[in-house]
Amino acid sequence: MSNFSIINKENIKNSTFVLDEKESHHVVSVLRLKKNDQLTLTDGQGTIYKAILSEAHKKAVKGKILNKEFIKHERNYKVHLALPLIKNSRFKIALEKSVELGVDELTPIRFDKSVKSSINHDKLLSSIHSACKQSMRAYFPRLNKLKNFTEWHDDQSVNIVCLINSDKTIIEQLDTIKNLSKNKKINLIVGPEGDFSESEKKIINEKNFIKVNLGRTILRTETAIVSLISIINELLINND
Repeated sequence: MSNFSIINKENIKNSTFVLDEKESHHVVSVLRLKKNDQLTLTDGQGTIYKAILSEAHKKAVKGKILNKEFIKHERNYKVHLALPLIKNSRFKIALEKSVELGVDELTPIRFDKSVKSSINHDKLLSSIHSACKQSMRAYFPRLNKLKNFTEWHDDQSVNIVCLINSDKTIIEQLDTIKNLSKNKKINLIVGPEGDFSESEKKIINEKNFIKVNLGRTILRTETAIVSLISIINELLINND
């Protein structure tokens, strides 16, 4: 478990800090830190703080900032994931793993064949923050409101859709993706359980999504999401 916690910038004054009750409880009850222990903090906006505790209470952890470092983005592109509404346990896996893999923006999407129709925005934010702490992310992804698939397409971004019947892999589409993605947002989309509807496939074709497959086996939605993000990151970062 990482020794990492979240701090609101407003709670840092004159090189001292105080954590809110939720983070304080995590530091004391889960991380088991005590007075004089060191802790790493992030504001979710790119700054990492090294700190030492002066008080360790479940309702208010306090301490001193030892130093801070601003972390620059290492990529020249941003990843925006369309997160399909799938069964709760699998949805949580897809959410947490995509955050750990570094997505910059998340939009929950309601498809024609989605098994659920609503989300708890605050609960999702909590899961995102937990995943950020686990992976020690300096930047927190943006969580958008729930949208229908027809509202999600963005003409200013690179739109990539995972389709099992696509005749091209990501490798075969790599040159196209690289040429389009510099200093742009990459929209990634994977269908829900039950696949895209015929009307959604029609939109995909009309909007000229870049279609890719992840092999000929049928993957669960959450597995496809993790695979797609991982492959895109590996290829674009290491083939720059």
